[in-house]
This record gives sequence, structure tokens and C-alpha cells, in this order.
Amino acid sequence: MSWYGSRRRAVGVIVATALVVVSSNLSGATTPIGDNGRTLQLAIPGPFNGCTYLSSGATPTSNAILDLVRPSAFLTNTNGALFGAQGPIASAELTSLSPETVVYTIAPKQRWSNNRPFDGRDLIAWWHKARSTASVVSAGYRMIASMALSNAGLTVTAKFAHPYSDWNLLFRDVESRFAVGGCSLRDLESRPSLGPYRIVSASGSAIVLAMNRKWPTDSNRFGRIVIRPNAPMPKNTNSWFASYSLTVNREQIQTLSAHPSVLSHIGSSSSIEEILYNAHRPLTSALAVREALSWYLNRQAMISGLWGLVTFSPSPAASALYSQGSTGYPGTVGQAPSEPSTTTTTTAPSSSTTVGLADCPACAVQVLAKAGYVRTALGWITPRGRPLSIRLVTGPSALDRATATVVVREWAALGVSTYVVTAPSETAAATTLAFNNADVALFDRPTQSAPSFTASSWSGPAFIDSYPSGLRLASLNALYSTAMDTFNSVTARATWMTYDKTLMDAFWVRPLFTPPSLVEWSPQLQGVIGSQSIPGFVDEITTWNSMATASASS
Repeated sequence: MSWYGSRRRAVGVIVATALVVVSSNLSGATTPIGDNGRTLQLAIPGPFNGCTYLSSGATPTSNAILDLVRPSAFLTNTNGALFGAQGPIASAELTSLSPETVVYTIAPKQRWSNNRPFDGRDLIAWWHKARSTASVVSAGYRMIASMALSNAGLTVTAKFAHPYSDWNLLFRDVESRFAVGGCSLRDLESRPSLGPYRIVSASGSAIVLAMNRKWPTDSNRFGRIVIRPNAPMPKNTNSWFASYSLTVNREQIQTLSAHPSVLSHIGSSSSIEEILYNAHRPLTSALAVREALSWYLNRQAMISGLWGLVTFSPSPAASALYSQGSTGYPGTVGQAPSEPSTTTTTTAPSSSTTVGLADCPACAVQVLAKAGYVRTALGWITPRGRPLSIRLVTGPSALDRATATVVVREWAALGVSTYVVTAPSETAAATTLAFNNADVALFDRPTQSAPSFTASSWSGPAFIDSYPSGLRLASLNALYSTAMDTFNSVTARATWMTYDKTLMDAFWVRPLFTPPSLVEWSPQLQGVIGSQSIPGFVDEITTWNSMATASASS
């Protein structure tokens, strides 16, 4: 059985013995039409870098840009699901489960921007490079036992030594086998392109793309894209522009209100603002402390304070693996801000629910007292007579800082003092905790379409970009292995839900909320919709067009 996907239709992964074939014909050149002579102004979160997809320094933003200029077997749609890229990697077909075998077919006559041919040798070189790369996104490549060329280099057969249910995450944004790595923007500019666009120039203030006129798919696309980091809405709203922002605040909403003609969408994103606890420090290794610190936080009040005036508000997080609104998320999709008095839980939930999800200030006090901690005028004292004082490391974003301010204030009301340090990046915050230099880490964790990416914090090899926790438990490792060995996505999801519940019931992580995202675009644009992720937003650009072109064609 094969599933066929197109540029405009999502492809999912469920039980099958042969799956996901995406075909294309890229041998011709496009005829300039419609929007080919127009420039699209695009604003997405910064800062920019030139990392390859395999680099530990890659970000959702850098990966989104690569999606436009590098060949991929699969891309991400606006809902976070994977779909066939319909590009130089013409198809990816799972032909056997014993052993797991995937056949990749390359479209004929493909050439990089430096005129070198693109074929199966690039996939094999990418596989070798990935196997030696210390990155969480390279783990699946180490599951491949062999790759064999055939059909004059246009077919590559990958045989896996071990089942890998997330095989469709592989071979994304492949680089030329002659390309040099690195994360500088000069590196990005110098490496050859192959996709609907090519890189014209790259700097910290702007990355300029020009359409690849030999790309026949979605021929009516913007000829030039100027991408800027966190750029404000242009004063001239008659231009073609679109933006994706993870910063949704009162100032932005007011600015948007001043431009009633601008179209917008506020929805969820693909990240989780969370608190991660250290398993080895004396304080947070105690379950009572993790319970108390988690239970005392009134997350709905926190959310209402952060986004009280926007038209979409997150709900308190119901999962540590899935962001709100993504496929498989067990909670509600969101709600309007509520008053704190209506959202505070005063009793622990029943044993049939996930214990780790309740907000219960009274429970926090009770659990500390029961465990032998003593409340004094200066705060809680541990059973060993030491003050209950927490060292908290946070990520560097404005959202991290704002959330940390609320957390510190609420823990102070509980009687717990907090010393805060700021890490230079989200991954650095997790790494600080993993190396035992903090009790608690607070940061915004990006998620991917597969929960294994998030679960890699607690299972499998620990890499910097896996947001290491320093914790490995046999029970979690067993669930992780079971899920990764399961090709049926429905069965695997049930295992991931058990993993999720086990993790949260032990309070090793406290998911707070999924931050909202804001998409804005000029009324001259057609085809723009909200997205849960930066790559999902950028990957749809080739399907956008101007109203003028749409009217002319009709």
C-alpha cells in the first residue's frame, strides 16, 4: 500500500507495510507569471544563523529558512504534521518492516545552484555525516544499517538495523555532499541551494531569497523574499508582507488595532513553557519539594496575567510531550482568560487522572509539612535544618523572564526563596541543570511533530539540543523503546501518553503553557493561514499569491 501526498495536502503516518510516496517531475523550467516579479516581506523570530539542519545550533527559524532552499523528503504543514515535499527527493516509500526498509527516489536531472548534480550520493553522504554528528536529530540515522545506490544513483535503499517509527523525520534539508558545515551566515550564503528558492544574501538583519526558475512546482510564487528577524509591521501596508511572532502582548495587539485592514490570526505555537527539576540536587531530588513547587503555581492566573487582553489564551498545560493544539494533545485547545479565583484547585485530583496536572496551593503546604519541613517566619526549613532556597536558571527570552518573575513571586508567597540566573539560550538553561548547576530550569521548549524529540530529554542519548535533564529512569526508557518500535501511530500514541503521565506524576517536569503565536499579513496576500510552528508557516509560502494575480487569473 502507498499513500500519495501533494504540496497542498498533509500526509500522516499510521500502520502500513509500505507508505508515503510523493512523486514529482522537476525537469522543466518555469515560465515567469503573476507574482514572479513581486517581493514578499517576511518577518519571523530571530536571531538568524547559518546552521545546517543537523547542527546542535539549529533553531526552528533556521530550519524554516532551509526548508525553502534545501531538498527534503518531508516538510511540516501548519498543523505540525508531515507532508510529502514533492521536490528533488521525489518519493520516500517504506517497503518492508522486517527489516525496516525505506526506498528513496530522486527526481531526474537535479542540480545544485553551483551546477553539481544532486542524486543518491548526496543522501548517502548526509547519512554518513549525520551518524557522526552529536545532535538529537541525527539519532535516527544511526539506526540505518546500510544504504545502497541503484538506478544510476536515482534510487537509494535504506535498511534499518532497528525499527525506527520516526523514519519520516530523516533526510530533511539535505546539504550537498561537498558543502562545508558551520553556523555563520557566511556559511549559509556559500553553501549551494536546491529548492523553490536560492539564497542571494544573508546577514543578521536580512536574508534575501530569489526564486529558483527551474523549479516547476507552484510556479506562481513570489520572485523574491526578504526575511527579517522580528521586524515590525511595515508602515506601508500596501506592500506584500507577512509575519510570524511568538511574542503576543498588549503593545502588539494595539499596533494591530491601528491597522484594521491588516489580517491576523492568534493561535497556539509548537513550544511548551516549562519547569524542569534536577534529579540529583538535595532539594529537588525530594518528591515533596517538586510536588510543592509545582502545585503552588496557579498557572491560569499566570496565563491571564501574561495575555489578559488577547483573543486567544492558552490553558494550563496538559502534557509535557505535546504542545497545546498539536495532534495527540490530551487537553483543551485554549480558552479565554479567567479570573484566578475560578481556576485554583484546592484538592488533589482523583487517582484516575494525571496527578501531576493539578494546581493546588493547599496541597503544596500539606505535602511539605507531612515530609518534615517546618514553616518559620523566614520561610520553610528542611528536615536537616537548612532553608528551602532554590537556584533557578531561566532561558533568555522576554517570555522566560516574565514567567520567571511570576514563579519567583508565587514561590515567595509559599515561603521559598529563589536565586535566579539567566542562561544565554534555552538549551543552555537545560544544560546548566543537567550538569547539576541549578535546582530548577525554566525555559521555552520547542516541540516537533514526533513526541520522541521532546522525550529525548529523559530517554536515549543526551545531546545539547535534546534539552538534557540529567535524568534517566528504567521505566521511561522501556516506554520510549516500546513507542519507537511501534509503527502503528495510534498504538504508539497510547504508549507516549503513558510516558507523559509517568513523567508528570513524578513531577520531574512541570509544563506551564503553550505560548500563543501571532500571524499577520497584508490584505493583498491570499492563501495565508495561522500556523502552530515557524517551519509550518514558512513551508506554505510557495502556495501564497497576491490578490491582484488571483483576480487576473480568474
